[in-house]
Amino acid sequence: MGLVLASASPRRKSLLRRLVRSFRVKPAEIGERVLPKESFAEACVRLAEKKALAVADGKSIVVGADTIAYLGKRNFRKTDNERAARRVLSFLRGKTHCVLTGVCVLFPDGRRVKYGERAKVRMRNFSDGELLAYLRSGEWKGRAGCYDISGKGAALVASVRGERETVIGLPLRRLRAVLRGRA
Repeated sequence: MGLVLASASPRRKSLLRRLVRSFRVKPAEIGERVLPKESFAEACVRLAEKKALAVADGKSIVVGADTIAYLGKRNFRKTDNERAARRVLSFLRGKTHCVLTGVCVLFPDGRRVKYGERAKVRMRNFSDGELLAYLRSGEWKGRAGCYDISGKGAALVASVRGERETVIGLPLRRLRAVLRGRA
C-alpha cells in the first residue's frame, strides 16, 4: 500500500516528505470555487476531499489539501495576475488575516479523515518598494494570499499564530497522527 499526494505543489511535496519517505504525486484537476453560503472552513475541507477523491485508486492512502487565505468575507485565492496580487498584498499590508488549510486523507478500506487547520498571519507594514520587488520575483503566482511564507514572502510577514505549515499548505501535526493511525 502506497501513499499519494493529490497536489502538484512543491511546497506540499516538501512538507509531506518530512513525514513520509516515499510517495507518489498525482495532481488533482478540479475547480476550486467556494460555493454560495459555504464558509471558508467548509470550502477548504470540501475541496481537499474533492482533490483526494479525484485521484483515489482504492489501493493507496491519498492525501488531499486546499488552502484559503481570507480577511472578513474577502477570500484571497490564487492568481497569476500581477495587478490582482498587488491589490491583495496592498490590502493585507499591516493587517492580520487567516489562512485555512483543509486536509482529507482517504484510506483504501474506505475510511476518510477530514479536517481543517487555521493560522493567523500578521503582515508587516512593508514599503511600496518591498512590495514591487516581491511582485517582480513572481513567487506569489498560484499562492493563496499572493505570498509564499516559505520563500521570499516571509519577509512580508511579521508573525504567525498557529502552525506555520498550515500557511504553507499542509499542516503536519495532525496529519502525522492520522497517518500513524492515532487520529
